[in-house]
Amino acid sequence: MMKRNSNVKRITITALFTAVIFITTSFIKFPIAFGYVHLGDVFIMLASFMLPPFYAVIAAAIGSMFADLLAGFVIYMPITFFAKGVMALIVSVIFYKKNTLPRFLLGALVSSVVMVLSYFVFEGFVYGWAPAIANLPMQFIQPAVAIIVGGIMIFALKKAPFILHLRDEIAPKAHQKSSVNGEKGV
Repeated sequence: MMKRNSNVKRITITALFTAVIFITTSFIKFPIAFGYVHLGDVFIMLASFMLPPFYAVIAAAIGSMFADLLAGFVIYMPITFFAKGVMALIVSVIFYKKNTLPRFLLGALVSSVVMVLSYFVFEGFVYGWAPAIANLPMQFIQPAVAIIVGGIMIFALKKAPFILHLRDEIAPKAHQKSSVNGEKGV
């Protein structure tokens, strides 16, 4: 019964993160000089802390892809599915088991570069290399905000016993003791 209960919780939390990533990507936007910044990537980082890697990837890829569909950017749906899924995968693989600040920063930075390069290559083929190169510096604003805000949220939530208990409850057996047995993360 315990195994089934944790599977239901894992799937439920994955669905919730999928919805939150979709909503924060679609509706919570802050204008900047050339476009806007959204909070979806913040919740991709948070999903990568809370969920095992496979589930974080599903939440990130599907939630972000459907935000593109809602916005009418259908052409971006496949690259968004790939880029955001890989982003969650990299952060999860590096950070999920040992959630320390250096591991978070490494995972977040590497995943952000891979995400930006994924969009850069896509836009280079679709729009041409000159517009893709011109847009490249602006592409780094989104992940910079996600790393800062996501990092603050994750390390604040790490101090909440409920969050740690929930995380351990939905984690596979191999990961269970990682965050509550005295491991320092900050």
